[in-house]
Amino acid sequence: MHDLHHDHDELRTLMHSFAMAMDQSTGFDADLQRARVKFYQTFQAHVAREEACCQQLPADDPIRIQGAADMQVLIRDYSAQVAAWPPQRVKAKFPAYRRAVLMLQARLRRRLDWEERHLHPRLSAFSRAA
Repeated sequence: MHDLHHDHDELRTLMHSFAMAMDQSTGFDADLQRARVKFYQTFQAHVAREEACCQQLPADDPIRIQGAADMQVLIRDYSAQVAAWPPQRVKAKFPAYRRAVLMLQARLRRRLDWEERHLHPRLSAFSRAA
């Protein structure tokens, strides 16, 4: 569980840093590209850790089912955003890219909050019972 909380803190920090970097940037540059890749790698590692932790929950657990379904939608939308915004398009339409990123970040923040309210307590309860 500690790793999942740490992941959330790191993801929030990376999102905040990326938003601040976009605010201070005049366009998409190498630093923003590196930050984008770092976030993606951190997010993927978190999803893998979370999925592994969720294996301890019964397959029919409603929180597990809802969490998995919601995460798949978020991953799909994140992947679609990355595909829709290659670096050249980001450079050409930076304000629109920034808005799209901030909207997706807001969704991820809500997801992290949901995990902390619903999924993490459930995982802790099953860990203690095991």
